[in-house]
Amino acid sequence: MKDKLLQTTVEDIGSRNSIAKFYPFTSSDENYKKKFSYDEVIGEFFSYISSTHLTAYDYEKLKNNCINKFQDALNSSDATSLLETIYLKEEKININSLLLYQTYKGSEKSKDISKIFNELADRSFLNINMDSNVNFLEKIIIDELKNHVKENNIPESTSSYLEFLQPLFNKDLQFISSNKHYFVKNIEAFFELYLFIYCAQLALNLKPNENALSNTEAKELYFVLKYETVSKERKHVFEQGYEYLYEKSKYIFPYFSLLSALAQSLATEDLRLYELYEKFEDTQENVEAFDYFHKIYREAKELNNDEKVFKSKDLTESLNALLDSSYEQFRPSYPNRFRALTKYLNVFKRHIAQPFTKSAGRNGTVLSFDQDTIILLTNISIGESKQLRFQELLKEFKKRGVFFDSKSQNELLNLYERVGNIERKSDSGDAVYVKTTI
Repeated sequence: MKDKLLQTTVEDIGSRNSIAKFYPFTSSDENYKKKFSYDEVIGEFFSYISSTHLTAYDYEKLKNNCINKFQDALNSSDATSLLETIYLKEEKININSLLLYQTYKGSEKSKDISKIFNELADRSFLNINMDSNVNFLEKIIIDELKNHVKENNIPESTSSYLEFLQPLFNKDLQFISSNKHYFVKNIEAFFELYLFIYCAQLALNLKPNENALSNTEAKELYFVLKYETVSKERKHVFEQGYEYLYEKSKYIFPYFSLLSALAQSLATEDLRLYELYEKFEDTQENVEAFDYFHKIYREAKELNNDEKVFKSKDLTESLNALLDSSYEQFRPSYPNRFRALTKYLNVFKRHIAQPFTKSAGRNGTVLSFDQDTIILLTNISIGESKQLRFQELLKEFKKRGVFFDSKSQNELLNLYERVGNIERKSDSGDAVYVKTTI
């Protein structure tokens, strides 16, 4: 593979930067308050995991077919009229079926975001019933819709960049889907939460450089409850919270644009930074190949090479220098690229972080969860266990990259007391159990 690096030209890399995989947003997304719909994202995702898609249909014809079948089933024009009002009003189908999400035609942005979830999904594991627990009248509508469902042999997506998150996402999704009413009510919140967790952990697994070149794992990120008063003495909340995450997010675009350039040179569509050590031994020949690529990369990005020496002592030094150059081109001394990076950061704030932040007044911004998100996170973390010791529940949170300091842990216990899903089996803290609310 080193020969491919040595054959790379300035023209191959080019001066433009773009991300090919693993991150769904671009700088142009800054211009939109919300350029995507979670309904569309979920519809695209369910098309992927079910290998089906809903073809175009004539709404009026479908509606008339349903009304005729209502009439046959009930033999009452008054009842049929009522059902039309309930289920088929204003060119909408109003039933609790996951199949309905496939009626939303996804924008390009919604499709890009769906790909992140497709990469997390294990289609061989997930078994989600699209229309469970419907009454016979709703089934009439579903059966009409199913006349327009076609097989869609979507190829298996590559695995996620964050491989540690895959089994958690699949387990959580399968569990929450087991209660249809709760699932339909919380499905958008579930995908919004996981999009945040994915993007946040992506950022934390890229910087410092040793993270980017190591297998991914859940990194510490601290949250508070929405209604908490937060003082500056909360060390973890401020030192490993919002500002910390924002600082790390600066490296997503530079490092992933470099990854795209490397993948193109190596003629592969499926490459991760932490796989470079697996694919290249630490030999002098490989070090020289990466040093050569680094030199060509800097020329392509119009970075100053006058006093640059491309002679690394080992592979780690060579890769670290390359990563540093990928970020260097976005410093303020390169105004156009600096503005592009600023747009990426604004998108990260608006589309990813904003739903999970709160103002701490003069102390700045902190990461936070409201009560509904806490209960959702609690339920999926407990899962099939029905209940967990509080300390075990905190460990489950940490697996998903969610950490709470001791004050927030006390607030969590107070919340669970109010909700009524806590059981104290003794005065010992280890004997406090939290139950699922599903």
